[in-house]
Amino acid sequence: MVAGNMKRWVSMVLMMGALLSGIVFSLPVSAITYHPRMDEAQWIARTSSLQCRLIQPIPFFGRAVFEQSAGQSLRFYLQALSNPLDKGQGSLHVNAPRWHPELLGSDLGLVGIEAGEYPVELDDALATRLLAELFKGKSPEFSRRSWYGDDESVAVALSSVSFRAAYTHYRHCLAELLPIGFDQLQRSKVQFASDEYSLDDKARTLLDIVARYAIADTELDQIFIDGHTDSTHTRPYNTELSKKRAEAVSTYLVARGVSANLISLRYHGERFPLQTNRSEDGKAANRRVTIKLERILPQFSRRFPTH
Repeated sequence: MVAGNMKRWVSMVLMMGALLSGIVFSLPVSAITYHPRMDEAQWIARTSSLQCRLIQPIPFFGRAVFEQSAGQSLRFYLQALSNPLDKGQGSLHVNAPRWHPELLGSDLGLVGIEAGEYPVELDDALATRLLAELFKGKSPEFSRRSWYGDDESVAVALSSVSFRAAYTHYRHCLAELLPIGFDQLQRSKVQFASDEYSLDDKARTLLDIVARYAIADTELDQIFIDGHTDSTHTRPYNTELSKKRAEAVSTYLVARGVSANLISLRYHGERFPLQTNRSEDGKAANRRVTIKLERILPQFSRRFPTH
């Protein structure tokens, strides 16, 4: 009986050994962390009335970027020179700094990891949370196994060193950021009363924003201003009225500092109605000037370099 018990005990030990060996084998046996050292960590504020960015270079990896453009929500992304992270679900953890042992770390859950140049992109809510954690002095860290081997994990961490100074400039930028960006302004419209070509308060408010944007955006190539009317009068009368409406908009923009060289005027009378001229509502919709903005390049490049 003793021999039987001994055999069972040995068998159990062997089984436990096999299980433990399998667990150890399945875990990564090595790890690499990309993280700025205290003496090299820096945050760079890139600011304009069109976009506010906070950038941290991450040595040998790439950079981390908080970005808010005019008329858009805050977003965060990692940009990699050569992405070592495997596609899938990675973990996001906030680490407390060694020099503040009273602070506690926290687990912020799983985030999607993509292949390619931009492995991590976060929306407004989570990006705002990361800004708050950095302001406290904590260090967000993204981790995931590498794409080139299951036995190695990769961590990409941000440093809070020098964060607050750059964050102050970033906050000042947000206060000056235009409320509307290119996506909202690229097709704008000014309405007119019947037989009128003078601008009302609503039109001037919109044109003030268009002017501020046109002055700030160095990549703006052309502004097309098209005048239209309803079909109430004769074609020659309507053509002249649509010209006066287009000129009123152009004159206002130039008076606000927009270069006349950017502006192309066109006037069409009643030829291109938005709605039927058989109703008063339709006629009101057709009495308009449209403003079309065209740019040379996409609004902002996220390409390297960071400086």
